[in-house]
Amino acid sequence: MPTDDSPRRAPPLKPPLTAIIGEHARIVLDAFAALGRELVAIVPTQARALFATQAMLSVGLAVALAYAFHLSNIWWAAISGFAVMQSKFSACAQRGVQRVVGTVAGALIGAVAGPTIGDLPWLFVPLLGVIAGVSVYRALVSDAGYAWVLGAVTSLMVTFEAHRLASAAATASFALLRVGEVAVGTIACVGVSALFHAGLQHYRKKRGAAPLPRAQAASTVDRVDGVNAQTITIMPSDAAQAVQAVEASHVARAAQIALAMRGRLAWQSAWSVMILASLAYAWNLPGFAQAMVTAIAVLILPASALGKPTSKPIAERMIQRFVGCLLAGGVSLALLPLVGDNALVCMIALCAGVWIGCHVQTGTQGASYVGRQFSIAFIMVFVQDHHWSSDPMPALTRLAGILCGIVVLSGVMAAGTAWTQRKAPRTAMR
Repeated sequence: MPTDDSPRRAPPLKPPLTAIIGEHARIVLDAFAALGRELVAIVPTQARALFATQAMLSVGLAVALAYAFHLSNIWWAAISGFAVMQSKFSACAQRGVQRVVGTVAGALIGAVAGPTIGDLPWLFVPLLGVIAGVSVYRALVSDAGYAWVLGAVTSLMVTFEAHRLASAAATASFALLRVGEVAVGTIACVGVSALFHAGLQHYRKKRGAAPLPRAQAASTVDRVDGVNAQTITIMPSDAAQAVQAVEASHVARAAQIALAMRGRLAWQSAWSVMILASLAYAWNLPGFAQAMVTAIAVLILPASALGKPTSKPIAERMIQRFVGCLLAGGVSLALLPLVGDNALVCMIALCAGVWIGCHVQTGTQGASYVGRQFSIAFIMVFVQDHHWSSDPMPALTRLAGILCGIVVLSGVMAAGTAWTQRKAPRTAMR
């Protein structure tokens, strides 16, 4: 028999499992469709070709310098050479400074904290979670968000390695090597960007040519880059006050949603890193670095997505990261037996893969993040440590780490959503 309080006891509507699966399937299909449209238009514009060429040369130079200096993790230098590249030299230099500063700060934190708590899992695991959560939150509100991301990634890597190395001296050496690898890749990238910038400036002055339009990729734009111009409309005073009141309420609502979203993303990153650290601590699992980077990088959303009370932007980034890595893994593993251990052929294949990834990244069909993740995963597979090799195991380990990070983060997000939905009716009954 119905009562007055029956509506209060009614459970909230939950999206059925089939609807959730259908939504994710649509995201996957959209990602492949966008990728197909970009590959069909393989002939790029002059601006996109210029950006892809700069990134390709930057990665090649970073790899060559890392081998010349006998660095341990060549792939980390190569990724630095790729990730810092921007279409504008000033943006590239700023991003490079933030990458180096964040890496140095993270290395110092890890070198100090790691040897102290490496054998204390009840302190070790929560500390990694705190580092991840605080860094993700600060990265979403700070103008130096990229430095916060690199600081978190480096401090987590060094702190975790301190547990394995069990030596303060060995941990300090590991931290210095990470700084060196990032510095080499960053210097290579900024150097290539500076040369192209100077060359284009000289060409324009000599020929009087107009500036080229810049290639733009959604995944490479910093959180604070875009500033939308505001238009001024003259209205009667009463109408203007009403419009201003509505706009103010919308702005306040969006600010509240963005604040809640930042806190939610920080908690999700913290829990994901703690789970990954616990698994790696207990079973000494490989690929922790790639899994941890995934649990942080996927959650760094642009400001426009923070005001939306939905997890769709995160789901899109996770799926596009998965698709990009899966494609890069498949292509790379097919090419490795063909190129063998020939350094020149491997370098040509690496440069070709980076160029194609950058072509997709700078497109406008909605597959930018797929292209970026394809390039990063392609670098991880082809750039082996110490020497060129066709051994697929290091590549498979790194790709497995990325997929593990996606799975754990998805589980944390699903658990958080279920907990929120279960808590909602209790709150409504009070």
